[in-house]
Parts: sequence; C-alpha cells; structure tokens
Amino acid sequence: MDKLDKKILKELQLDSRNSFTKIAQRIGVSTATVSDRVKKLTEKGIICGYTVVLNTSELGMVTLITKIKTKPGYNSIEEVGEAVAEMAKSCCVHQVTGDCDLIVISKCAGYEECGIIIEKMKEIEGVESMDAELVLKTMKEELKVEL
Repeated sequence: MDKLDKKILKELQLDSRNSFTKIAQRIGVSTATVSDRVKKLTEKGIICGYTVVLNTSELGMVTLITKIKTKPGYNSIEEVGEAVAEMAKSCCVHQVTGDCDLIVISKCAGYEECGIIIEKMKEIEGVESMDAELVLKTMKEELKVEL
C-alpha cells in the first residue's frame, strides 16, 4: 500500500458515498486510477465493505461490553469467538491479552435484551466465565482510522 492508496482510503473514510470521479478530483488522479486502486484494495481485503454509521444511542440502543474467559485446556479460543461473532447483536469480537480471552461489543434494543445476550454467551461451549458491563455514555465511537 502506497501514499496514493492511503489518500484514497482517507477520502472513502470521510464519505464512502463520494463517486470515484469526485475522489479522483480531490486527490489529483484519474477516475480510472481510483477505480483500479479501490478494486485492488477490496481484493486484498483492506476494504471490507461500505455502510452507514448509526448513532445507536439516539435509536435507544444499549452498548454491552462483555469480557469472556475460556475454560483452561479448551482447545480453541477462536471457536468461542466465532460462536459469539455469529450472534446477531455482536458488533465487535476481539481476542485479547490480559485477564480475559475475548472482548465483545454488542448493541442491544434495551437492558432486557442485554440479559438475554449474556445468558446466550454463557451457554457457548468453552466459556468459563464472563464479566459484562453496560455503557452509560459514549463520548466517541467511530470506525475511521488514521493512515
């Protein structure tokens, strides 16, 4: 990935609805160049998709953060992570270092749904223990990264 790829990615992060022509104009290259680069970045798995970013708090949703510890000797933290990732309310699943093995971010319709999600996670084979926390206020939540 070179400087031009980074410029294209920055523009897409600002507004992925912009046309390749508009992006090309902003960074001083041809539309075909932007199109080719985006295609290659997608094929490499760097661009995974395009979406709308919702303010889930305004929708009345609750953010649940769950720390999961897997059973000692259980052969696959990844299997537990994949099972959690398949749950519809799971937005992010991270394998981490420290006192737990996985950190999961879920978006729930309310507190009752958070309880249901926690119980479903407890039922996953390989889960030894969990620590769940509810977010009271979100100060920053975005998917943009500095390139």
